[in-house]
Amino acid sequence: MSLKDALLKAGVKTAKTENHRDSPKKLEKKSEKHQQMRNFCEVCELIHPDVERFKHRIPLLDAEWICASCADKEMVHDKFRVTAQSQFAKEKRYMREYGPTLSPSDIKKAHPKKDYKKDNKRPRRKEEGLNQKFQKSRNFNKDDDTNFNR
Repeated sequence: MSLKDALLKAGVKTAKTENHRDSPKKLEKKSEKHQQMRNFCEVCELIHPDVERFKHRIPLLDAEWICASCADKEMVHDKFRVTAQSQFAKEKRYMREYGPTLSPSDIKKAHPKKDYKKDNKRPRRKEEGLNQKFQKSRNFNKDDDTNFNR
């Protein structure tokens, strides 16, 4: 008989059981609320009321959410702006010093959501696509001078 069994038999109880472990306190996850306005500039790392999202191709600038003053300093054109979600844009006070300032309706026209079903109509079968290609080449007329550049 072990010492542990003898103590248990005598009625001595431990404060903690052997398999009972304190679970680490779970960190509270910061829940990101959707449909809210972003106001943190990733370039200057400050909070501004005129932060917008830009999809640009400037290799030295890896930030997407940029305030208007940083966008002017980094010379990001307003045609790369994707959103009009800031407080200034909603109040129609959003102004740029570098290049023209686009209105929110122009931004939606510049970045339309593509409907791939209408744009990319592909034949259902591979053979149908090949038949269409060969049919175009069969319509070629050697006597027709409009097919040749002079």
